[in-house]
Amino acid sequence: MTQKLIILGTAGNCLEIADAVRAVATTGGEYELAGFLDDSPAMQGTQVMGAPVLGTLFDAPTFTDCVFVNGIGSTANFARKQQIIETTQLPIDKFVTVIHPKADVASTARLGLGTVVLANSTIGANAQLDSHVLVLAGSTIGHDCRIGANAIIASGVVLCGNVIVNANSYVGAGACVRGGVTIHSESLVGLGSVVIDDVAPQTVVCGNPARVLRQR
Repeated sequence: MTQKLIILGTAGNCLEIADAVRAVATTGGEYELAGFLDDSPAMQGTQVMGAPVLGTLFDAPTFTDCVFVNGIGSTANFARKQQIIETTQLPIDKFVTVIHPKADVASTARLGLGTVVLANSTIGANAQLDSHVLVLAGSTIGHDCRIGANAIIASGVVLCGNVIVNANSYVGAGACVRGGVTIHSESLVGLGSVVIDDVAPQTVVCGNPARVLRQR
């Protein structure tokens, strides 16, 4: 039996997640896109990709027959993802894991609730992704990597083996992280960066090789 799924947010990553949900549905998957929740007054009563905006994040508990996934997360608000999710007052077991049919996830990888893996991404052997991780299209997460809760791995990122990305961090599009490196919590790796050393907590790095730009 298919479950009705609601996406938190209506723009950016949310559109790609909606595409992934529909792709899963075409392969006989268990989720059907019911709509979106968004706090913007301008979005209320509208449609996104043919699905309705059903209300705000505060309305989430009223949809008792639905499951959820969060799509909200950008370079502007990535460190607040947990706060955004908590706005819904939903327990963790109301969130589900969405894997695009064109993603390749190793049988020994472990993905937490609320995690999304988009098309053409690869999750390697023994990798562990905590809850609400977002892996955008075309990224590679190598063997034995550890990705903390709410982290965002943007499009085209390459994490070599044994990389640790701690909670509430953002790795920008096209970045490459050397094996064994740790990116500590609430840090931002700029797009296209080559990270060869550990990144301290709440730090912004960018470049090839990546250098510290500022503390957040």
